Amino acid sequence: MPQIFHVGYRSPWVSAVAWVLMSLGLAGLALLGYWLGIGVGSGLPSLRSWLGLSLLLALSASSALAIAGGQGLLRRYEWARRLCQGLLFSFLLASPLLLWVTGSHLVLAALCLIWSAAMLWSVHTLNTRSVRQEFA
Repeated sequence: MPQIFHVGYRSPWVSAVAWVLMSLGLAGLALLGYWLGIGVGSGLPSLRSWLGLSLLLALSASSALAIAGGQGLLRRYEWARRLCQGLLFSFLLASPLLLWVTGSHLVLAALCLIWSAAMLWSVHTLNTRSVRQEFA
């Protein structure tokens, strides 16, 4: 069976994942700015503790990586596809941590399960043959 190449084709799914990742990165930077602006007395972990500092660094690093990965996906770079797969997988692993930190209800657990399924499907879709062909 002959192999079909779609030269110049850009799938809308890859572009949508790129825009979602860039939006999440910008939202993370906005949350970082809000967290730094709100100060210590708000009930958030103190920036002087190791937990607060590690959360600050993790949020800034993941936001920067999400923005860079989204830009790379829009330009169809192979390193960006692999970076975005790793980011989506790490977001998938961090989703249950959100439930533990917030002490939330069952409704948020169901939404987290749906979110995790969507991220797994996105990681799988970014690894399909037709999408990998765009990055060649």
